[in-house]
Amino acid sequence: MNDVISFLSTRRSVTAKTMAVGKVDPAHLDQILTAGIRVPDHGALKPWKLVVISGAARAKLDADIIHAEFAAANPDAKPEVEEIEKGRLQRADVVIAVLSTPVEHPKIDVWEMQLSAGAVCTTLLYAAQSFGYAAQWLTEWYAYSDRMLTELGGRPGTDRIAGFIYLGSKDEEPTDRARPEYENIVSEWSGPAS
Repeated sequence: MNDVISFLSTRRSVTAKTMAVGKVDPAHLDQILTAGIRVPDHGALKPWKLVVISGAARAKLDADIIHAEFAAANPDAKPEVEEIEKGRLQRADVVIAVLSTPVEHPKIDVWEMQLSAGAVCTTLLYAAQSFGYAAQWLTEWYAYSDRMLTELGGRPGTDRIAGFIYLGSKDEEPTDRARPEYENIVSEWSGPAS
């Protein structure tokens, strides 16, 4: 079997809550980011931005945005739930925020630009996993926070956070999950329905 097909057929995300922080090699990160922006992009508009969050920046965003917004919206939250919100980004060594940043274009629809941002997320995920890192593409509630979007350089009302790509290490290989049944998803069009 082709090595790429073999990888794509067997790759598996490791959830952020089960990954170990580990250490992402800076040279690998450069290669992951370079591969991540090599995606289908109608019109070569580059309608996305990537923001790398690592080191102390993870704790700062956790405290200033994630936990602060959570605590304001949930004043009666249980302490164990608050602890989760205090360390969201610190579950990984590096988190890459992918922003969908559509531009005005007379012929290319915003939807195509948003799909391109999704392609960036997928490619980053696969590139990280190809190096053996634990990786997961997440949104979670703070992907919809205008404060988080603004902090990351986005424009509320125009840009959106397509996802956060968490990169760390895995203590053990993840088990596979249920996959879609091929026959229930794939069909061949054979002409108009009669």
